[in-house]
Amino acid sequence: MTISEHAKKDVLCSKFVSKEKSRYERKGYGLIVAACIAIGFFFGIPRIGAICWPYLLKWQEENELGYTAVMLLIATSLHNVIHIGANLVYYVFYHFEIPFIERYKSNDKPWPWVEDPVKFRALAKRSVAVLLFNANVLPTLVYLLLDHFKLLEQHSMATEDLPDSLTLALTITFFMLMEDFCFYWTHRLLHWRVIYPYIHKMHHTHTTTVGIAAEYAHPIEFILGNMLPTSVGPAILGPNVHMLTVIAWYMIRFGETLDGHCGYEFSWSPFRLIPFSGSAEYHDFHHAANVGNYGSFFSIWDSVFGTNKAFYEAQNEREDAKKLKAE
Repeated sequence: MTISEHAKKDVLCSKFVSKEKSRYERKGYGLIVAACIAIGFFFGIPRIGAICWPYLLKWQEENELGYTAVMLLIATSLHNVIHIGANLVYYVFYHFEIPFIERYKSNDKPWPWVEDPVKFRALAKRSVAVLLFNANVLPTLVYLLLDHFKLLEQHSMATEDLPDSLTLALTITFFMLMEDFCFYWTHRLLHWRVIYPYIHKMHHTHTTTVGIAAEYAHPIEFILGNMLPTSVGPAILGPNVHMLTVIAWYMIRFGETLDGHCGYEFSWSPFRLIPFSGSAEYHDFHHAANVGNYGSFFSIWDSVFGTNKAFYEAQNEREDAKKLKAE
């Protein structure tokens, strides 16, 4: 490698680190709240699990349920509770436009129900119907199909294998890295112009991100772009990972996609703690410009392959415009 190539790499690395430092600085004291949420989650889940797990095993035995039935019931119930609950909270934010909340809005455009109420009302109805279908019907079909062909990876359910806080955090970090890598490539593939109009274009009907847009997706995309990347980490570890860890992972994955689509760049979001992470602002640009920013948890692969260049250029232009306006 030549000296000039080394210099270029050093400049790129310096810019990357500088952007990351600036991102953390912009979040300010909100990061303290985010840290408290994250610590509470990773310390709380193992303790709640230790209390509840014996009751779950007893319930499974009394109802003579197999692994597939238990996992399917927990996964779909969790998905419904988190998505419906979060969207009800977002509805309150959107409807009342609370000044404290609105200052975190990720863009300057009007909300879609203000811009075109009739169009958005129809899209919202479709989005809710698709969410319920994707959350309940598709996972059931996939789980039963995998179980039929003996391909469903069964995780440990033993009480003595319940994870401690450190194990939970390290395992979920591994899951995040695996999911983000797979999601980046499946998402980028779905933007391939040959297949984009038939599958992923449906998700991009929402040009402005809002909560119900999170899983408004074609069934093929939901399976290949959502379910598959999410399951890669747990599948790799197989019986070496506990079901409670997988459940906690699902909670984080559902929360991350909602956070990325809600339309608010909350400084106290625990996902802002993740080094080189994406954000609501990051994903909102993807929907608005329909280009780049393909990652989920991280911006690493976008930075490596230059697919977030347009985002940072637009961000710099906005910052320059603000400076000129201030002058």
